[in-house]
Amino acid sequence: MSPQNHPPSGTAPKSYDVIVAGGGAAGVCAAIASARGGAKTLLIERHGILGGAMTMGLVTPLGASSTRSGKRFGGILWEILDQVATESRRIDGEGGDPYSAPHTMARVLSNRVVESGASVLLHTSLLEAKREGDGIAALRIHNKSGLAWIQGKTFIDATGDGDLLAMAGEAFTLGSEPGVFRHLSDTGLDQVHEEDRTYGAYETSGLMQPVTLFFTMSGVDLDRAEALNNKRLTYGDLGMTRAAFLDLPYANSPGFEVGDGEDVPLPAGRVLVTRTSRPGVAAVNMSRLTGVDGTDAEALSRAEILARNQVAHLADFLRRFIPGFEKSSLLETAPALGVRETRRLVGRYVLSGGEAIRCASFDDAIAQGSYMIDIHDPLGRRKAIGGQLQGDCYDIPWRSLLPKRTENLIVCGRCLSADHVAHSSTRIQGTCMLTGQAAGTAAAMAARAGIAPCELDAGALQAKLREDGVRFHPRGNPEA
Repeated sequence: MSPQNHPPSGTAPKSYDVIVAGGGAAGVCAAIASARGGAKTLLIERHGILGGAMTMGLVTPLGASSTRSGKRFGGILWEILDQVATESRRIDGEGGDPYSAPHTMARVLSNRVVESGASVLLHTSLLEAKREGDGIAALRIHNKSGLAWIQGKTFIDATGDGDLLAMAGEAFTLGSEPGVFRHLSDTGLDQVHEEDRTYGAYETSGLMQPVTLFFTMSGVDLDRAEALNNKRLTYGDLGMTRAAFLDLPYANSPGFEVGDGEDVPLPAGRVLVTRTSRPGVAAVNMSRLTGVDGTDAEALSRAEILARNQVAHLADFLRRFIPGFEKSSLLETAPALGVRETRRLVGRYVLSGGEAIRCASFDDAIAQGSYMIDIHDPLGRRKAIGGQLQGDCYDIPWRSLLPKRTENLIVCGRCLSADHVAHSSTRIQGTCMLTGQAAGTAAAMAARAGIAPCELDAGALQAKLREDGVRFHPRGNPEA
């Protein structure tokens, strides 16, 4: 089925069974699942492109699509990935990573949402939630057609920043909780990019992981460039001196502050480049700004400007000093910052870091996660804090998608109910897509039954997800 144009918002229906706020990784899967389940579904997105970090953010590769031992999670996640790989090979040719194709991903997502029967409003901002009793009755939106109210029976917050749950008056945590590292003290967790084993880097509430602006560079010899990924680099490693670095025009600018040691100062503390679907084109994840509250418009605006300067400086640094980048060119910069962490729901169950690390199981599991604990240090002192899980994957309970007081709201993706440590794994795109499918499936089932999502039987939801191709795997030893 080819995509069809939808009517402008002024003539679109004003009432839906399910309204999904946010068209990122979680939101698109929620909308597809809801519409396939027979619910009249609307997806609203503030930008002109679906996919969020996967597309507009240029964030590749897509993580947590399989267990640590390589078993696929299936579902809409892998429907999309398989189609992206097929089409990117046709468009970009062989020689790259066919799954790391943001522009193909954007087109695939748009077509899949439309083919599902869901309606889409792009360039549409969420302004206000109208509560009635124990639920939400309507949302106020704004787009080129003006202001409007849209009514719904069930609502899904897939905004990433928890915008809708905050508007609905639900409890949330913004950033870190005091004492959250207590979960890590006895786990023996391997460090990510670090050799020390100290976890109490901060015991302050409200600290959020840094923001990053992805960019791509062409003309890169990836075999040579990837050899330096995540390695500690000294001035000597790059054939330069501290004094020579100080002569660079961006020395001591944000992220390039020169210390007393021999380590080369870089915003993220490391080189991190990955392959894209286009041969010779590298995705670069090396910018970093700390102390940015992604729910504060002024802070975000300042960070966008600083990050673009960082990208230019990093492109120059890579060309000057990193093998494989000698003949490279800056190709593209993401149009918006990648925000790792802001609000998180305090729902009916808060998944803890300890449970994710131990690969806990839950009777009401509706998705699984497999990504490492990967906390980009909010204070910028270390590259990252965390390490690999102790098993193959962990369960995410249905209760972590359910608010405590708003009965017709489901929360999925980056802002679901997890603590600061667990969130550093659940925030990854593959996991967001799985929780999005669960949210959309549940919303459609509840609509058909005429009940609130919180009244839905978890066993019935699990059975429907399995029927729709989602695979639930054993959580134990990944080598088994």
